[in-house]
Amino acid sequence: MKKVIILLFGILIISVSVADVCTADDIFSHKVRPKDISIPEFKNASCQFTQEKYLNNSTNVLKSGGDFQFFAKKGVIFNTLYPVKYTTSYTSGQNKYITDIIISISKKDYSYIEKNFDIYFQKYGSKWELALKPKAKSPAASHLKNIIISGNTGIDQININTLNNGSTKLNFTQCS
Repeated sequence: MKKVIILLFGILIISVSVADVCTADDIFSHKVRPKDISIPEFKNASCQFTQEKYLNNSTNVLKSGGDFQFFAKKGVIFNTLYPVKYTTSYTSGQNKYITDIIISISKKDYSYIEKNFDIYFQKYGSKWELALKPKAKSPAASHLKNIIISGNTGIDQININTLNNGSTKLNFTQCS
């Protein structure tokens, strides 16, 4: 009986892992309209972040991390603490394009996003995944392949894929 339970538990773990992998690859087959998106409302938050940046499909990775602050009405600030201390703010007109995307998602006002991106969404249990692919006439289409945002009660991960085969993966933890 013990062996049967262990076998069933092993099968369950494998099937959940395979389902997660399949879901991640499958997001672009779930195009939706904004009214079909059901993600939690985002409020001001502070988190730790780690970032992995790959250039031109290289196996070399640039790693960084630090503190992240999200302001629902203004945007986000990344205070990178390693390998070099640096602050990047997406709260002003200087970075208006990225700020507009962040604020649109946090407010669940998808009119700006719908104008510039095709929207894909999938929910499985309490986890969700939102993907944005630039429309041909969008300013982002000349640089960006897609953005995939995933989470549970908040945003856990953001993957940004560029046309030059570069990618950036951001993970968020210890959010309050």
